[in-house]
Amino acid sequence: MITRTFSTYTFEEVEEVFFLNRVFQCNLLEEWLKAVPNIDNIQEFVLNKSKNHLFKQVFNWNEDELKMFFIGPLIELADLETTNFKPFTQRTLEITMNEIKITGKVDFMIATGKRTAKPPYFCIHEYKQEANTSDDALGQLLITMVVAQALNENKFPILGAYIVGRNWFFVVLDDKQYAVSDAYVATSDDIFQIFAILQKSKEIIQRFI
Repeated sequence: MITRTFSTYTFEEVEEVFFLNRVFQCNLLEEWLKAVPNIDNIQEFVLNKSKNHLFKQVFNWNEDELKMFFIGPLIELADLETTNFKPFTQRTLEITMNEIKITGKVDFMIATGKRTAKPPYFCIHEYKQEANTSDDALGQLLITMVVAQALNENKFPILGAYIVGRNWFFVVLDDKQYAVSDAYVATSDDIFQIFAILQKSKEIIQRFI
């Protein structure tokens, strides 16, 4: 049996092998992106501080530093844990499809489970540093979402995001169709909308429980 990791896929290959079709109108993505910020004074202070820190360091940080000093604190501030699901990092997803074992570690996902993550509802994969964007971040996210969808027996849409330095892209995979947002720039006031979109994830995921 052939084994392939997420990092070996491009978005074109994922489209061809799994018969995905990119669409440019998706009601769920539009709803997700229209999240209304609900930010208190402390959150506003932290977000502005994080935005300025990222602006100064985005060309210097490697992927781990981007994750440690910016993405992790932002996700923690969004408070994505509930009694029904919680965030997990660096957990392995794998499945055998068409006699190929597809496997990889997901940078971040929201799933049910306490110690062991169940099939996820929302994945963030990949984090790419600004100075090195040669890898296909969309392709690696899409294959991750395809695996998550299969593990969930295609019972509901999968939410996802990939991050390239300061730029955040949000993705919805629904059956064989996927839609991708325009970039949200975290070194600008877009950071408040990014935060709102992350918070909105909780409301959307609750529908799937």
